[in-house]
Amino acid sequence: MTIDDVRAMPFVKAYIQKAKSENNIPKLIQGYRDGRQFDYHNKMSYADSALTVSIKQGTKDDISKDYLSKGIIYYFYQKKYKLALNQYMKAYDYSKGSKDKYQHYKVIYHLGIVKEHLGYYDEALEHFQECSQFYERAMNQKGLHENLQFNNKKAYLNSLHQMTVVNRYLKNVSTSDSLSKLGYKLTEGDRDFLLENSYFLKCIGISKFLKKDYDGAASDLNRALPAILKRNDFAWVSVIYYYLGKISEAKNLDDFVIGYYSKIDSIFVKEGFILPEVYKSYNYLISYYKNKDLDKQLYYTDQLLKADSMISKDYPYLSGKLHKEYDRRSLIEQREDIEKAGRKKMRIAQFLILSSTITIIFFVIRYRKDRRIKKQYDLLQKRIEEGSYGIANTVEEQSQEYSLRKTFLTPEVTSDIGERLEKFERELQFTKKGITQNSIAAKLNTNANYLSIYINENKGMNFTRYIAELRINYITNLLNTNTKYLNYTIEALAEECGIAARQNFSNLFYDINGIRPTDYIKKRKKELRIS
Repeated sequence: MTIDDVRAMPFVKAYIQKAKSENNIPKLIQGYRDGRQFDYHNKMSYADSALTVSIKQGTKDDISKDYLSKGIIYYFYQKKYKLALNQYMKAYDYSKGSKDKYQHYKVIYHLGIVKEHLGYYDEALEHFQECSQFYERAMNQKGLHENLQFNNKKAYLNSLHQMTVVNRYLKNVSTSDSLSKLGYKLTEGDRDFLLENSYFLKCIGISKFLKKDYDGAASDLNRALPAILKRNDFAWVSVIYYYLGKISEAKNLDDFVIGYYSKIDSIFVKEGFILPEVYKSYNYLISYYKNKDLDKQLYYTDQLLKADSMISKDYPYLSGKLHKEYDRRSLIEQREDIEKAGRKKMRIAQFLILSSTITIIFFVIRYRKDRRIKKQYDLLQKRIEEGSYGIANTVEEQSQEYSLRKTFLTPEVTSDIGERLEKFERELQFTKKGITQNSIAAKLNTNANYLSIYINENKGMNFTRYIAELRINYITNLLNTNTKYLNYTIEALAEECGIAARQNFSNLFYDINGIRPTDYIKKRKKELRIS
């Protein structure tokens, strides 16, 4: 049976039922994974089931594998890269320290895949280089079982292919060519790696196009297409169509150009997906139908606007470059001119103008908000770096006259409470829920009144504020020094520092730090380049 072969499902369902009746958790997890493998239309459902069982009763390796598989569904089948990245990050956390190095590097590979598609090419290349080195060593180990040797070779070839692609994006032409030729040679004539061979052949064809060897490029691309079509890898299929269209453009074969670029649009309509690499095909279609077919010109203009919106959302790094090449404003103005030529479509033009205005207002508001958040984040980080963040004693030295007028605590009592309170802070006792002024006073062997006076005079605040600042200072320092807390939910962070309610935690964090915890986490992740 091959991937997505639904004929396997009766056997898989029987296997799952048997595992349930025997309460055999490893077999149940495997059954759900098999369902995910073969049932094309219910992949995510089986992936969720496998993950649920793994989290409750499986190992860390099980959890890592099932988070990764869910991410692969988002990536390969749905092209939802940001959702995929979230799953990959969770898989990575669970793979840390694992003896299963194959799984660990598989996660690293898929993190690189998403970074590549979001435009972070240098970072992605580091991932693929690291993976190719590991898998090359692994596949050459002596005495390795043939299945493991096959898996390692397949992973090595996939890493090699992605290095080929990323080097092309980075304009490292000679490196990209060398890698694609190496990959093609390693897979030539091997039916077990027919798909991988087609990927390398596709890369060779694109390279030939860039060198203006149009006939050679067309031959390689057409030879690569069937296996990639069979795998239903519509992303790379659209790239092949794009370059076949570009070849036809170079040869002035308009009918062939329209045919290939229309196929790219069909993929966009069916899958809701388009790569930045093939985006320019719409420019040609719009230009071709100008003054020839108003309806098709309008249609492809609509499609370009939709593609622009999707790419701006999913490809933030690349969208700026695309806007420079085909400015959105001029596109909408062009749309208005078209609508004037066809009065029946005036409502569409008005809708576009309104949508664009709302979009601009939204981005202006968001830009201002982002600037304010960045300013607060930078101020907070500066305080942390300078060591001025936290609760400081407001009273260091006071004149005897002022001291007598201000308090009736004896020096001995003041010193005693101070030492006990310092121990209370050092042992993080403030992270316990439900603590009160009376409970802490009892724990410090003093009374609530003395404790209140001490905190007011030496910390410059009341008891409630004092506890709140201890908790928020504590969690802020954790977020700043330990990256694992950046992946915690707000509820989990509140729990960690002893605050019962999510909203109360968020409000206190904002009141004390001048920034919401969600915004702080986003900024911190961006600063550390954690996606």
